[in-house]
Amino acid sequence: MQYKIESIGAEFSDKAISSLENRFESKASEGYKFHSVFQVQQPGCLGIGQASTTYLAVYVKE
Repeated sequence: MQYKIESIGAEFSDKAISSLENRFESKASEGYKFHSVFQVQQPGCLGIGQASTTYLAVYVKE
């Protein structure tokens, strides 16, 4: 089984949702199935800046 993980950001405007659909369709055309999404904190620059939240999508190919 192969996994692929990519950052999908944290913006959920109509345009961003359409872009996300295109990402999922692109991964599906490569043989990957959507598995899950989870939230992570990214540290600020050099670990001293403001942390930001983003989301990672997980895809799986059997």
